[in-house]
Amino acid sequence: MKVPFYGAVDTLMLPIESLIVYESGGLTVINKPPGLQSTGRSLEDSNCAQYLLMARARRMVWAVHQIDADTSGLLVFTTKRALVPIYQQRLLTPNGQKTYLAICNGNPDWEERVVDAPIGDFNERGDYRYGVNPNGKTAKTRFRVRARAGAYCLMTAELFTGRTHQIRVHLQHEGLTLVGENRYIDTPCGGHHRQALHAWRLRFSDGEEPSGFDAPLPQDLSELAARLGLEVNPSAWDDLT
Repeated sequence: MKVPFYGAVDTLMLPIESLIVYESGGLTVINKPPGLQSTGRSLEDSNCAQYLLMARARRMVWAVHQIDADTSGLLVFTTKRALVPIYQQRLLTPNGQKTYLAICNGNPDWEERVVDAPIGDFNERGDYRYGVNPNGKTAKTRFRVRARAGAYCLMTAELFTGRTHQIRVHLQHEGLTLVGENRYIDTPCGGHHRQALHAWRLRFSDGEEPSGFDAPLPQDLSELAARLGLEVNPSAWDDLT
């Protein structure tokens, strides 16, 4: 495998340090800002978290999983290729839990809902990249409403599977969209400069260390929640463990 030349990268190495949540035993967990790709089209693509970590480590770094560029939050990498399948397995239900925070357009008449609906390349209208499709892959998400304000709500979204755009597709299936959504909606939402989705929590339930990580809402989503009148208070969510 050809590893990129890490020449003049000092300007790229500085910001990645502030993003690191955990680093030990070949594992690196970062709190990715919005607008940064998880990985690039090639190892030389500098506009991604993987490249920045490789530049910092001066060696190959592998992504354990990925999140959308516009989504902020927790992202796991490793400098040991053998750890990739191990941590991928640790993140899978029931061994692990991935939970996102989502600020949504809409105020559903339920407090909790599990959406178990397969996701395929297109929905029945064929006008979205992905959609609920009976011929698609199994996909399951648990949504819990955490705060309400007028025509908006704050939810946690727990993934049981890891399909591309799963939260966005399942929200659309329930008649809801993210604030800032520009794809899974008939008219792009101008309520925010990016989709209001944050990879908030990773938990491992297999008894091994590390046991998990949290990344609080970034400033832009905290300000959005405040502007909409949505209280973000995880300590009051009594079902959290």
